[in-house]
Amino acid sequence: MRTVVGILAGLSLTLAATQVQAQTLNLYDGSRNTSFAKQGWTSVTPPGTEIVSNGGTTFNTRASNTLQGGYSIFRTLDRTKGYTLGFNLQLLSEAHQNPDRAGLSMIVLSSDRRGIELGFWASDAKLSDRIWAQNDGATKPPRFTHAEGTSFSPVRAVRYDLSVQGNYYGLFANGNFQTPILTGSLRNYSPEGVPYNLPNFVFFGDNTTSASASVRITRVDLTPRAIPFANSTARSARLAVDATAVPEPSTLLGSGIAIMLGGLVHRKRRK
Repeated sequence: MRTVVGILAGLSLTLAATQVQAQTLNLYDGSRNTSFAKQGWTSVTPPGTEIVSNGGTTFNTRASNTLQGGYSIFRTLDRTKGYTLGFNLQLLSEAHQNPDRAGLSMIVLSSDRRGIELGFWASDAKLSDRIWAQNDGATKPPRFTHAEGTSFSPVRAVRYDLSVQGNYYGLFANGNFQTPILTGSLRNYSPEGVPYNLPNFVFFGDNTTSASASVRITRVDLTPRAIPFANSTARSARLAVDATAVPEPSTLLGSGIAIMLGGLVHRKRRK
């Protein structure tokens, strides 16, 4: 009887793992040694530099704060149902002149345009934050000023999972799903216009003329389910097999999207 139960339990776990795996969409796989552009992303890399090698992409704007660029993609992001954007990232270097700007930013906007922008710092002379959120607001300020943050350092290679559910987000690191390193409320940046009024939008890159960075990214994936903040067992199971995620065909590509991304990295507010 125990043998049968063990077999059934094993089959159940295998089925559950397969279901999770099938739901995880591979958005960028560095092991292919191809660029973001060749994997369905819209890229604005010059005048910054891009190197694709050894299982990832390194994007660098450290030559000058005036350099900007990055990568964007559109995927369905339903915050009511919940979703998790996973990414493997290492901030190689970063410098900023303004406490409200970062050389590396990521933006995630849900289907109703509510989302979060996070900035990544290597260090700061006055503030302990290393990863922090941008404020929203009807006017500037407070829109795009320094909000909640964490002292967790991004200078090593880290696996992050940004989970969104309802009105909140949680950022997890290195597979520790017990405690997020940063949490907060989603924001509405749409008064700024493009690209912040675009639904289902994801961006990684440098979108300011007040900072610069060099970053290496080896993986980005999306799971249409949030990491439960209160159930550690479910959290651990959700990402147990995402290392072999299923790719999703690219959508919404073309010159129009490139123009939108170009607009992002040349917004006047980013000075």
